[in-house]
Amino acid sequence: MGDFSHRKRVVFRCEACGGVLIKRTSYLSHRYLRHDTYVCDNPVCSASYTGHTELTAIASPSGMPGARPSELPEAPAYARNLALKAYRAQQLNQLDLLDEPPANTDH
Repeated sequence: MGDFSHRKRVVFRCEACGGVLIKRTSYLSHRYLRHDTYVCDNPVCSASYTGHTELTAIASPSGMPGARPSELPEAPAYARNLALKAYRAQQLNQLDLLDEPPANTDH
């Protein structure tokens, strides 16, 4: 099953025969929403499926200088990292749980 495709990266498999699904068409219906159509690469099966891809949050900001801020909400991990960075800036001498304590040279 799936022997008809020479692609190495498999995103989805056909639920009917287990073949690799190949994206055939895709169109943007909103700035953050794309509709996709996939077809099974097994020529005997040829089942087709539809779905969508959606951007729901920003996980990391752009590294470009002067980049516009995203309209998407922050992902929880991104918000946590921003809060942690602000906390660490205020508490310069506070060790993190996994940080090594400074070597004591007073012995």
